Order: sequence, then C-alpha cells, then structure tokens
Amino acid sequence: MAHPDFIASHDGTTRRNGRVAHGDGSLGDAPFRRLVDKSPDGIAVHQEGRVVYANQTALRWVGAQYADQVHGHQLVDFIHPDSIEAVLARMATLRNEGDVTRPSEGVLLRLDGTTLDVETVTTLTTWEGAPAYHVTLRDLTFVRTAQRSLRYQAALVERVDVAIIATTVTGLVTKWNRAAEVIYQRPAASALATPVGDAVGATFDLPAVVEGGGAVLATHHAADGQQLIVRMSVAPLDTGYVLACIDETASRGGERLLRKIVNSLEEGILVVDATGRVTSVNPAAERILGLPAATLVAGDGRAVHRIPMYDVSRHPVDQDDRPVAQTVRTGRPVHGSIIGIDRPDGRRVWLRVSCRLLDGDDRHGATILVSFSDITAEQVARERLTHRATHDALTGLPNRAAILNQIAASLRAQGDRRLGAVLFIDLDNLKAINDSLGHDSGDELLRSVAQCLRASVGPHDVVGRLGGDEFVTLVAGDASPAQLASYVARLERNLAEPMKLGAATVRTQGSVGVTVVTPDDERTAIEILRDADSAMYATKAKRRRRVYRRPGGPPPASGAHAGGPR
Repeated sequence: MAHPDFIASHDGTTRRNGRVAHGDGSLGDAPFRRLVDKSPDGIAVHQEGRVVYANQTALRWVGAQYADQVHGHQLVDFIHPDSIEAVLARMATLRNEGDVTRPSEGVLLRLDGTTLDVETVTTLTTWEGAPAYHVTLRDLTFVRTAQRSLRYQAALVERVDVAIIATTVTGLVTKWNRAAEVIYQRPAASALATPVGDAVGATFDLPAVVEGGGAVLATHHAADGQQLIVRMSVAPLDTGYVLACIDETASRGGERLLRKIVNSLEEGILVVDATGRVTSVNPAAERILGLPAATLVAGDGRAVHRIPMYDVSRHPVDQDDRPVAQTVRTGRPVHGSIIGIDRPDGRRVWLRVSCRLLDGDDRHGATILVSFSDITAEQVARERLTHRATHDALTGLPNRAAILNQIAASLRAQGDRRLGAVLFIDLDNLKAINDSLGHDSGDELLRSVAQCLRASVGPHDVVGRLGGDEFVTLVAGDASPAQLASYVARLERNLAEPMKLGAATVRTQGSVGVTVVTPDDERTAIEILRDADSAMYATKAKRRRRVYRRPGGPPPASGAHAGGPR
C-alpha cells in the first residue's frame, strides 16, 4: 500500500508532506510531476494489487473525475475480466527491478462499465521502498481507426482501375493513384499538394458536390488538354474528401467497380426510388438490418418501411417523419439522424442515418441514397450515463432534477398525460428504523417504499425520490377531490402494510401533502413542488389529517385531501 503520508486528492495530485511524489515513490519537484501528469500516455503505478498513482490521462481514460476514485482501489477493478489472466501472466515474468514486458494489448474497464482497448508496457520498479509495477498505457482506438482507414485507402489505390484521389478539407491533393496518372496523363509528383481542380482540369466545389448527392457527370481535362467526360463520386472523410473518377469513354467497367467499393463498405447503403421502393442493397445493410437483400427488394420493395422505428426518446416514429420520407417529401438531405429499429430477431439496434438525392437537380423521380451505421453500443452507453444522472441510485426512481423536468413537461401535455396533481410524501419513522435496525435496513425500507408507491399509481403517473425520506408522485389527468382523497387513502394503506426488513417486520407511515394543478396553472415546476411540500408539512403537523390545497386558494375544511389516479 502507499505510504500514509501520500495523499490522493480531488485535483489529481499525489503529495507527501507537501511535495510531489514520482512514480518510483521518490520525492521530486513539481515541474517533473506536471510533465508526467500531462503525458498523452496513461501512466499508473500499482503495488500489492492496488493502484497508488495514476496520471491525468489514465484518470480520464477510466472516466474518473478525481484521483481518489482510482487511488487505493483494486487493480482488477480497472481490467476487463477477459484480460486479467493475461495481465497477471505478463507481470509474473518480471523478476528484477527494471525488467520490462513487451507491448501487449488489453481491455481497460471504465467506471461507467464501458471498455477501452489499450496497449500496455509494464516495468518492475519500487514505490516507497517496496516492489511495485509501473504501467504505461496507449489508447488503441485512434490507432485502429487509422489502420482501418489506411487499409481501406490502400485497397482502393491498389485494386481498382478508377482514379482515386484524396484531398485535404481545403481541396489539396494528398493521394493520386496509378489510374489517376493514366486518365489525367499527370504523374503523382505533379498532382500532389496542388488544388484538385487544377489537377483534373475542372472547376467544382467539393462540399457542394457532397451536399448535392455526392455524384456528378462532369467535363475534366487531361494534362495535354484532352477533354474527358468523367463520372465523379465524392465522399467526405475525417481528413478531407475522397474522389472516385471514372472516364466514361475509356472505362466501361466503372459501374461494376463502384459497386465493389460500395459492397466493401462497413456502412449500410440503400438506394430508394421516389416512391420509396428499395432498389439496391449492399451487404452491410443486410447485416445491420438483419434482413436479406431479396426480402428488402421483393414485392413492393417497402419491407424496410415496415420495420418498427423509434426516436431517441424511444417513441415510435410516424411514417411521414422517417428520414427517407422527409427527403422524398422535401428533396432536402437528412444528415446524422439517430433512430432505433427492431430487427426480425428481436434485437433493437440504433442507427445514424443520412439520406440525400443522388441527382440534386431533379427532385421529382430522383433516386435517394440512404446510408447508415450501427451505433448501438454508443447509444446504450449514452443512455446509461443519462439514466445515472437523472435517477436515484438506491431506488432507481427519477431524482429531483428529473421530477422538476417532468413537471415542466407535463404542464404542456394534453389529455391523460397532463399533470393533474402533485403528492409530496414524507416517511415519518425512517430515522427510528435507522437508529434501531441500522442504515442497511433503512435503505431496504426505502427500496420497499419505492416498490409500494410504484404499485399504487396509475399507468401514466410518475413516482420519484427527492432525497432522504421524501418521495413524490405526479398524478396524470384531471381528478375530483373525492378521487384524489381515495388515491391518497390507498397510498397510506399500502404504506402501512407490514414490511419485512431482514429478520424484523416493521410498519411505516407517510405524511402526504397535495397540490392540485389546473389546466391554466401559471406556477413554475419549482413553485408547484414547493406548494406540495408545504401541504405535506401541514399534514404532518395535523398528523393523519389531510390537506387539500388548490393553487392560489386557502386550504379547505378539515379532513379534505388531494390525491391521485382514478
């Protein structure tokens, strides 16, 4: 373990008696430490199975905001289970101080449950005079992305007879394959680093070509001035653009070669006519959608439109609001729309979808290019983080921030989803249970109360936990005072039922305050919640007497109450 004088703090530093500690446990100066902390590589030290140091890069890669989220924790907490055995085996080969492992790949386990592929090198060293392991980590995500891009570009350059030209975002040529040399009679040495328009003897705007569908038939000129009729396809890359140029008079096999390129893409591609009929499908689309091409183009060619589709809130998307329908209706492209679909095998996958007219000048009767990629892992991770930020960790109920957002949204809703009343519920005996049975039993009680409340409300009502022993119920739709009173009575009866907490059986009771929300209510979400809180305190003061309060009016006669669903 690290020396007790070493302090892991929220600012990510490790200090001993006010001085910065190096990875070997020795004391050094702050400039050296800053260099280590700012290193683009992740650097960590572990001793006796626990992390004793991690620099800022390593902390960021595991998703930690503070050093003490990592320091002192078990090393295996940050290694994917499939990688633990290999990591330990490599450590076992280090016998003398200074021994170093060969670079090896592994999987880092982040605090949010996601993973990161890394390359690691481990050195046997000392920390505070005792053996320790110094680990240098390198993020492989960018490396693998770059490798895939290079392999893809290399395949294009070496295997096709089409002129493949890559450019920067400003249009300077960075790649000029052999076919380009032949078609344009210009060697690569004279084309590289020149504007692409000069290299192909034409004037065009690359972003405009992409926006217009990505393909045009244009007149280019060879180096000797010869006029060329070229079918040019342009696609954006992270680093600029890639152009596939086919001499229509000299390259009769151009369409076949372009199809091979499309079929090699990892992105799904559909070609849809103006009626919405699918006419062409690439292998990636079959794999992502879980449907064979024969099914997608069979019959009326509209099988893809019958696939259930959802927006990011998991609400069904109407046919007219789907990306393809929008482009058919307006002629305008749709870029990066995120949708979920239910595959025939029951899996829900999330896609990033773009649609555009192949011929931007002919909206009527034009063909639509639909491209999409599977982002399920990314979307699930994003939803997991959102859920953690908006839900109580103990009970799984929406937290205060989520409840306030729900109140604000419900005020604008209509029908059964409109907010009719807010119930503020305070448990009267949580402290006594904590004191007599312990906080574990108190936590179990809160989880039981959450289940009880969820079981007591209507299908459109929302139950949340504000913190401590305070809960809230948002009642949807209009309800009479008698209906609300009946609802509250049911909540109180359910809460009063005996609850099993370990070996003990307890009874609890709650003080319930209610504020009614009318269709023309002008209060904010915070004001509505505050009024419900005030009503709860009035109920608690009168013990089991109920309070019924309308906005802007005095409480009614003794014994009246407000409550929830029908």
